[in-house]
Amino acid sequence: MNEVTFTPSELIALTLGLCTSIVTISAAIGVIIKAIDKAKAPEKEQDNRLDNIEKRLEDIDKTIATFREYFTNDDNRFKAIEKSNKITQTALLALLKHSLNGKDIDSLKEAEKSLEEYLIDK
Repeated sequence: MNEVTFTPSELIALTLGLCTSIVTISAAIGVIIKAIDKAKAPEKEQDNRLDNIEKRLEDIDKTIATFREYFTNDDNRFKAIEKSNKITQTALLALLKHSLNGKDIDSLKEAEKSLEEYLIDK
């Protein structure tokens, strides 16, 4: 049978060839990875921007909810003030009518009753 023999220079050349191939392949893989990372960079930036926008929207939603609560409370206070003003003005009108003609006791009694009910309910 034929025996294959290598001379030392052939063995060194083969080893250097394998090392060169490994270095070339690893450099090519590095270039490919850099190209892929560069291609994905806009996507990552966009994802980061979207995450920041979502966080800001959540903060804005919380702020809006807080202000809606404030507006609801203020609306309830204004309604209570309007009711109070209406009853007070009715009582003042009854006093004015009574002081003008002295006979309008029924409206005074009604105003007293509504003012009394309002103050009791409050």
